[in-house]
Amino acid sequence: MTQDAHEAGSLDHWPDAALMLDQQGRVAVANAAARRHWQCSGEQLRGQDADRLLHGLRWHGTGAPMLPRAALRASPRPVVGEGEDAEGRGLLLRCLPLFDDNAGHRGWLVVLIDITPMRQAERQRDEALRFLAHDARESGATILALLDLARQRPEAFADGSLLPIVEREAQAGLERSDGFVALARAQARPLQVEPLDLIALLRLVVDAAWALAARQRVRILLPSVPDEAPCLADRGLLTRALDAMLDHALQRAPPGSALHCGVAADGPRWRISLREPTAGAPVRLQSRLVRTVAQRHGGTMEIDHAADAGCTVTLVLPKPSTVERAAPASDTES
Repeated sequence: MTQDAHEAGSLDHWPDAALMLDQQGRVAVANAAARRHWQCSGEQLRGQDADRLLHGLRWHGTGAPMLPRAALRASPRPVVGEGEDAEGRGLLLRCLPLFDDNAGHRGWLVVLIDITPMRQAERQRDEALRFLAHDARESGATILALLDLARQRPEAFADGSLLPIVEREAQAGLERSDGFVALARAQARPLQVEPLDLIALLRLVVDAAWALAARQRVRILLPSVPDEAPCLADRGLLTRALDAMLDHALQRAPPGSALHCGVAADGPRWRISLREPTAGAPVRLQSRLVRTVAQRHGGTMEIDHAADAGCTVTLVLPKPSTVERAAPASDTES
């Protein structure tokens, strides 16, 4: 067995993308993770300049190239740090010089560690801390201010309005907390994909909102729609997203108004829309929940504002192919 073959076999056991380079920075060996990373065979990678393979890798923070052209041929100095590639992935680069028994430079070992999931977890943690530091305290601070005002000026609430105001603030705080928990779950839980009909799902969500709509004196209209709208999706997450869209619209809609729901085909996509009469952007937390659910299903969320037509929020989801519709349901994301 040649040395390259032996090294290739050893590197294949590594979970991270690894390249063995010669003195000139050309690929001699690429492990299985590296072949997956660059979506090339080992033969296609062999002989390529590493600085060309890594030309899109930029230092995190400064955006400067981590490996400028010919950097590996200049001097055997290690390059270690965190960067981002052209696709926005967070990558930890370890580019280490290799030496022979006589301390002569004989090549390089390059390892790329994908830290994107770790960075996503850190962003979620930071958002949780911001929420706890501000949003979660907002209702409590408001209630305390109201109680202080009631103690100092009892006549301000002689009409008995204090308790209803406190109840609304407490309910708003609970809804913000529930929304944050729903967002965190939508970001973290594995997708449990199954075949479903978007028309039937939307009707269930509309039916569930009937009592709230009646109290608000708001009509929910679902005009002519296709007979069916087959989709592959996580039923729980998609239901939660549609609930959030409808709940927010009901809270903003004036009494006597109407909300217009719809499902329409748009080439290879389904468009689930909700038009409300009140202009203005959806609440940030609810908007992020809907956008997260859409993105995790390979779709998008669109918001269209019109001064004379209110606001339309549209959830865009891909239609399943014939092969996907025939395949068994998957319990996790691909």
